[in-house]
Amino acid sequence: VEHGLTDKELLLVQECLKGKSSAQEKLYKHFYGYAMSVALRYVRNRDESREILNESFLKVFNKLHTYKQDRSFKSWLRRIVINTSIDYHRTHHKYQ
Repeated sequence: VEHGLTDKELLLVQECLKGKSSAQEKLYKHFYGYAMSVALRYVRNRDESREILNESFLKVFNKLHTYKQDRSFKSWLRRIVINTSIDYHRTHHKYQ
């Protein structure tokens, strides 16, 4: 699979683009573990990583129309989680 998505995942992305909240929930649950593992590399604990994760998925759903389906979805998601982690760190750990 060129884009790194299974047919099921691709269908989920397409349903999310139509604004279906059930598909968003499934996509969230499907990539939760992967995104969590990325977030945990950037913050100290699960509470912070959950916050980053939720913020990241908000960005994913708001920017899903910019995802190019010929590219790896995981790489795209990973980049969003990393950037969100860095932003989180900047705003919450500024004075440490």
